[in-house]
Amino acid sequence: MGEQTPPLPYPFTSDEPLELSPLYVGLRAGPLCRVRLPYGEDAWLVTRYADARAVLSSPQFSLAAGTGRDQPRMRPYSFSGTGLLSTEGPDHSRLRGVVARHFSARRIDQMRVRMQEVTQELVDRLQESGPPGDLVQDFASPLSRIMIFDLLGVPEKGRDRVQKCLDAVLGYNVSAEDFTAQAESYLTYLTDVVELRRQKPREDLLTCLLQAREEGRLTQDELFELTSELLIGGFSTIYHQISNFLYLLLRRPEWLQRLREHTSDIAGAVEEMLRYVPLPNGLIFPRYATQDIEVGGALVRAGEPVLVDMSAANRDPAVFSDAETLLLEREPEAPHLSFGYGAHLCVGRQLARLELQIALRTLLGHMPGLKLAVPDSGMRWKTEAILKGPHELPVHW
Repeated sequence: MGEQTPPLPYPFTSDEPLELSPLYVGLRAGPLCRVRLPYGEDAWLVTRYADARAVLSSPQFSLAAGTGRDQPRMRPYSFSGTGLLSTEGPDHSRLRGVVARHFSARRIDQMRVRMQEVTQELVDRLQESGPPGDLVQDFASPLSRIMIFDLLGVPEKGRDRVQKCLDAVLGYNVSAEDFTAQAESYLTYLTDVVELRRQKPREDLLTCLLQAREEGRLTQDELFELTSELLIGGFSTIYHQISNFLYLLLRRPEWLQRLREHTSDIAGAVEEMLRYVPLPNGLIFPRYATQDIEVGGALVRAGEPVLVDMSAANRDPAVFSDAETLLLEREPEAPHLSFGYGAHLCVGRQLARLELQIALRTLLGHMPGLKLAVPDSGMRWKTEAILKGPHELPVHW
């Protein structure tokens, strides 16, 4: 086993958008390293695919053990939740069971028609207004927002308020005071919406969560936590990914043309871009070793936190050939880890896949000649938030 060295400042940065730091190449070749985030205790960093799967699926690593600890984090205030992403064992199974039927194959198939309608309406509006257009604010963001808010049953009035709160939750630079104010505003609004659904139940996920709470299968805190996780995953994460995917395709006109002509390739292209585009999921919920255990050539002591960098694992050359290259024609080699692995595999992953595929298929099929309206040097990228993506994506067609 390798000796411990001074912790590296983390997260690592890259000068290029949607690229990973070259540091990862050397780190994958050696034992686990220690890293230090702006706040909290030092942690071990997992960058290899095999190690990532081992930690994500092993009962020797616990999410719940982080409760009350000085967890490694990007902001001064800590977070310990009661939702799907921070529970395990029977509690996790109970929460997952409450929401799982809304993400079944049958339910997702029912949503396909609505998703196609919304996507087509947004494309029609872009065409009616004429070029240039912004594929972030005029397409990716409203598509994801409409779909997840409709699924949950959040009324039209107040959606801006919820989105403002999500922006605060995901920002690195938001003050503790502003975060608290936004969280209180969000909880007040959500309490009102829950009461509305109690009085006027509908066939939506919020009504389902409310029923579970009244039946004793869910606490009020868990209801709020699940709703927040679904909003972040179904809105913020997806709209950033749609924007990132479109940016990657717009830089590769030959890909755009091929996917227009061979729409059957879109599903595979989505999987390859999911593998390639970095998302810093591992920064949010560290796992704590419950006993001394060897991982990747290092001895992790009981009580020490481990961060799983799934973006780095998704580019592990031991698993993916030409791993640093985005390849439309990549043959399936191994499943990427962008939706997680093990018990915490994303419950909404099939809905996310469908939304990404329909977004690309509809946009490419109805907007010929689509191209970036600014050079790469004119693009503005988010550096102040957990999720990466362009502030705007100006295009002509």
